[in-house]
Amino acid sequence: MTEEIIQNKSRNPYTIWFVVASFVLPVVLAYIVFYYVEVTSFTNRGEIIKPVVDIASLKLTDEKGEIIPRDTLTYKWRFISFVGSDCDEACNKRLHESRQVYRTLGKNRHRVLRVIVHLAPASEALNRLIDAEYSDSLKMNGDASVINAAFGNTSKLDENELYIMDPRGNIMMRFTQEQPMKDIRFDVRKLLKASQIG
Repeated sequence: MTEEIIQNKSRNPYTIWFVVASFVLPVVLAYIVFYYVEVTSFTNRGEIIKPVVDIASLKLTDEKGEIIPRDTLTYKWRFISFVGSDCDEACNKRLHESRQVYRTLGKNRHRVLRVIVHLAPASEALNRLIDAEYSDSLKMNGDASVINAAFGNTSKLDENELYIMDPRGNIMMRFTQEQPMKDIRFDVRKLLKASQIG
C-alpha cells in the first residue's frame, strides 16, 4: 500500500508544469513590464544635460573678482540659479521654489547648498530681495558669454531655469521655468536617495 502511494506521488503530472512556470513566468512578466507598463518612478522630470558641464568651466568668481577654486565649489549637491541685474516675478518664483524644495528635504538638507550666480551687477532692489528672502544662498558672479559657451548655448542663457550639480562638480540636470516645483522635488529626492555622495 505504501509503495503504491509513493508511485502515485512520483507520477504527479503537475510537477513538471511548476518547474517550467518558475522559469518562464519571470521572463514573460519582465517582457510585459518593459514594453507595456510605464514605470514613472524610474523616469526623471528634469532635462538631463549631456554631456555634463564641469562647474570649473563656468569660471565663477567671488565678490573680489577672483575665480573660485573648483574644490570650493564641489563636495555637496547644489541648486544653481542664474540672475541678471534685476529679478522679475518669474525669477523670484523660481528662487522661492528652489528654497521650498530645499526646505522639504528634511534630514538630507545638509547635503545641498543653494547658489545664486549674478550675471550682471545686482540692483539695489535685487540685493534687498536676496538679503530678505534668500540670505542663506551662496552668492557668486559669472560671465554670461563664458557660461553660455560652457553649456554650448547658441542663444541667451535662460535666467529662470534651475540647474542641479552633483558633489563631483558635474552640472547634470536643468529645470525650465514652466516646470512645477513638484517635478524638482521628485527628481532631487530621487537623486539624493540613489547617491551615497554629498
